[in-house]
Amino acid sequence: MQFNRFMMVRYATAFFFFVNLYWALLMRHTWVVVIPLVIMVIASLAIVEQIKLFGTHTNQLVYSKLFFRTQAILNVVLMISTMTPLFASLFQFVNNTSNNRYTVLFLLLLGTGLILVVNRRLNLIASNHDKYYSRLVAYQAILKDNKEMK
Repeated sequence: MQFNRFMMVRYATAFFFFVNLYWALLMRHTWVVVIPLVIMVIASLAIVEQIKLFGTHTNQLVYSKLFFRTQAILNVVLMISTMTPLFASLFQFVNNTSNNRYTVLFLLLLGTGLILVVNRRLNLIASNHDKYYSRLVAYQAILKDNKEMK
């Protein structure tokens, strides 16, 4: 039950890791490849941190917060780039048309929305105000009561 608290965080981390991996593969012959690779290194730190949760329970996920903040900043910069000539360099795998720019902008907005939801969840977890924590406390109280009855 402890691990349900972090389910959305884990899936979002994996999602953005593979999005950045795909972007890096598409841009591997350009200077742009550095951007997703740096983000993937930070994501790797967050993944290791989340794996450690299976052995050590904590509600302070420093690297996960760093990863999602960094990804949010990158998404905002990329959203701005959709309105500049830099778009053609950053997204060479997309035809440079206004429809494609709006599509990329929309996808970046969706990603940023997901990041905001995950950041909110991380803050709730850090302060033990998430719904899973209250369920966990209630479950542990039931287990304790059952032990005392025996």
